[in-house]
Amino acid sequence: MKKIALLIVFLAVYSYGQCLGSPISTRVGVKLGLNICTYDPGGNANTFSGTGMHFGFGMGTDIINLVAIDMVPQFRSTNYTRDEVLGRRTYSYSNLYFPIFLSLKPGMLPLISPYIGLGIGFNIQFKGTDRFEFNNGTAVDTPIDGSTTNGKLIVGGGVELKLTKFRLTPEFTANIQARDENSEEQTVDYHISLGFYYAP
Repeated sequence: MKKIALLIVFLAVYSYGQCLGSPISTRVGVKLGLNICTYDPGGNANTFSGTGMHFGFGMGTDIINLVAIDMVPQFRSTNYTRDEVLGRRTYSYSNLYFPIFLSLKPGMLPLISPYIGLGIGFNIQFKGTDRFEFNNGTAVDTPIDGSTTNGKLIVGGGVELKLTKFRLTPEFTANIQARDENSEEQTVDYHISLGFYYAP
């Protein structure tokens, strides 16, 4: 009985997808944009903030024009700055970021499809630089060696603009790292992105 029910569900989903066109479609392309970076060191200390950028190449898959899965590995730069008594401190890092984003969108709309979604991202943070600029204008750069990997919750949305075989996707996401239970540290990076995709 369960097998028959599963078969009926599968056929219904497949038939629905056929009515709208192919049940599965793919797109490949690039995504680039700006990072608005925030770092809360905890302990009621002042928050660091700054900007960076991201650029990546990947693909997306639409299922029956309602559900989309996007995977766009990307290079990210992150920058965290705050003013202190003696000057300004900045932490800068280079990262590789692997986000998986699941979204819901009315893909059957002819030209514009808004969407919302959530996902997870894995950030590999490589060596960076700890820079301190004193109030008198001098600066000291200290390398930060090694690498760390952490996970992020991704929440956001955007709009897909359809141009024959191409897709443009302005997007905004919050990439949230869980607060550390011991130190109370937390980073939240906001991505303002634009994707360019080819949809065969």
